Amino acid sequence: MPITDVFDYPIETFDTIVYYCHCCVCRALNDSDIDAMGIKMLPEYADPYHKRPLTRGEIGCFLSHFHVWKDMLEHQHRTALVLEDDLRFEPYFKKKIQALLKEVQKIGLLWDLIYLGRKRLSEEGEPPVAGAPNLVHVNYSYWTLCYLITLEGAKKLVAANPLPKLVPVDEYLPIMFDRHPEETWKGYYPKRNLRAFSAQPLLVYPTHYTGEENYISDTEDSDLALSVLRDEL
Repeated sequence: MPITDVFDYPIETFDTIVYYCHCCVCRALNDSDIDAMGIKMLPEYADPYHKRPLTRGEIGCFLSHFHVWKDMLEHQHRTALVLEDDLRFEPYFKKKIQALLKEVQKIGLLWDLIYLGRKRLSEEGEPPVAGAPNLVHVNYSYWTLCYLITLEGAKKLVAANPLPKLVPVDEYLPIMFDRHPEETWKGYYPKRNLRAFSAQPLLVYPTHYTGEENYISDTEDSDLALSVLRDEL
């Protein structure tokens, strides 16, 4: 179901604004653009699976989310729902997300970010949140296809100044909630106090998975960003 069919109006009840991240728009970033924004790759970074540096698509994807966080600060939006453009919704998504937010309010949960869709990477257990049967304490995860974020969470993610020490956005979030396995990477971000949780069961999944017909990745299928990202901090 298209995003426009799912959200024909914002979630006004909870003062939540909806952002759509079209990550492909920044694939055309050139070296001058990257240099002008002060973007440098974190020196020890290499993709955990492919052992390569950042791609231009990964930089563009990060910037799409980064601009959302900055826009929240500029306009003082208390809560936002952030969606990428390659997802599918579980049935009754709107009702489920409204029920989830009521659950959060009822128990007075202090939170900065709630994943609604993700790829779980850690085999460690994820304990449920007391009084909230549809929430868990999140561990190391990939994907940023859909999440809720508060103004306080956006402040933390922007204040950490990630552009001069950049990693992909789905590595950055676990660093910031201190559940990333790479201790060296975490050392560049000493204030790792993002309060993160996840919906359980998930409410959103990708439209396609790696290797499936019609699978397209704006991050994996773009050029490597080699020329300006290897400087020392």
